Amino acid sequence: MKAAVYYGPADIRVEDMPEPTRTDDNLLVEIQCCAICGTDLKLATIGNPRCHPPRIIGHELVGHITHVGSQVDGFTIGERVTLATTVACNNCSYCALGLGNMCPNAKPISYDFDGGFAEMLEIPPAAIAGGNVIKVPDSVPDEAAALSEPLSCAINAQKLAGVKAGDKVVVIGGGPLGALNAELAKTLGAAKVMVLQRSEPRLSLLRQLKEIVVINGAEEDVEAVVKAETGGLGADVVLMCAPTREAHESSIKLVRKGGAVSLFASLPSGASEIRLDSRVMHYGELRLVGASDSRPEHVSQAVQLMAQGKIDTSAIITHRISLENIHDGIALMKNKQSLKVLVYPRES
Repeated sequence: MKAAVYYGPADIRVEDMPEPTRTDDNLLVEIQCCAICGTDLKLATIGNPRCHPPRIIGHELVGHITHVGSQVDGFTIGERVTLATTVACNNCSYCALGLGNMCPNAKPISYDFDGGFAEMLEIPPAAIAGGNVIKVPDSVPDEAAALSEPLSCAINAQKLAGVKAGDKVVVIGGGPLGALNAELAKTLGAAKVMVLQRSEPRLSLLRQLKEIVVINGAEEDVEAVVKAETGGLGADVVLMCAPTREAHESSIKLVRKGGAVSLFASLPSGASEIRLDSRVMHYGELRLVGASDSRPEHVSQAVQLMAQGKIDTSAIITHRISLENIHDGIALMKNKQSLKVLVYPRES
């Protein structure tokens, strides 16, 4: 089968690989499509020591089951599934707290287990036992289902930040996850959602989203616009989806007193320290919260939202490519020429 295989930093090769083996305790899935994530972009540029080569990568996926091991219950051939891709150990203190995404022994799909940029995928026993395999209802199109995993990360972040009905929300960074966060905030009942982006063509792509205020950070006075859109107060919640120090440090200037800032995007190792005015934090009673990854329950919630038609992915998916052309998709992401790029492993 054809697959995109990570061999090291900036070394991803599309090549023939053996199909995964059928066993009594695994599932095999034929991949319909798999989206390119920022973590895939990182592997294609600077690499990640957590990814053990050679490794088939890709984790934002959907496919249908072609094999159910004799020891596996609850699944049938032909069912469509997606994955919560952090496979926790379910045996540590964090797992006992229900925080499997914080598990120090976690083995992610695409890092420790082969991923979805391939014609076929093996779902290992640990993922089945951990509840990581999420069924996709017939009402959810393949392309929307492939975005369940990234949407689940937004769900986790917005729960931690406390986004609720009536809120005015600012999303800093209008990449694929910024766009998904904006869509989710609308779904949760936000009264106004603003997305801050500095460059084209993403500004134009974001303007295709419905009921979103797009702010051009390169040309507009961002603080003034946010104040004008929020009655002079500032946002109830700021969702930081831009991986730059400048953006992180500007976040508390856009939030109202008593509001929250979510550090959704991380900064590069070795360049992750930021400066924040503690007096603004103290006297404004601001909440600064992190958000990392998601858990199976978040992916289930994402699929449910898709099934209810509450998340519009039509404007977020901007490009579709074949597996053979995955490097073109990575280039689109690297050069900020796209939002979500979907990879189709099989010839249509």
